[in-house]
Amino acid sequence: MNATDNGDVITRRTLNTDREEPTAQIPEIVAEFEGRDPTDLPPVYYSVDELLSSLFSSPPRASADAAVEFTYQEYRFRVRQDGTTTVTRAEG
Repeated sequence: MNATDNGDVITRRTLNTDREEPTAQIPEIVAEFEGRDPTDLPPVYYSVDELLSSLFSSPPRASADAAVEFTYQEYRFRVRQDGTTTVTRAEG
């Protein structure tokens, strides 16, 4: 099941794809939910970091509607090539 199929969507946002490190926004989102400082959270895995950076720096044609899905800190993220991000609670 992808994040958009789940009725438990916590938030939908658009990441700033022009930011030097767009994946830094992932811990910021989780920190906001949990009332924590983003620096208290573990870094986003390097493989996800590279995937998202590639998705934003060299995106496929818009018609491909490419997306990356991953779990971070008990939240499921679905990030589309335009930066649109859907966050749900990860299934246990």
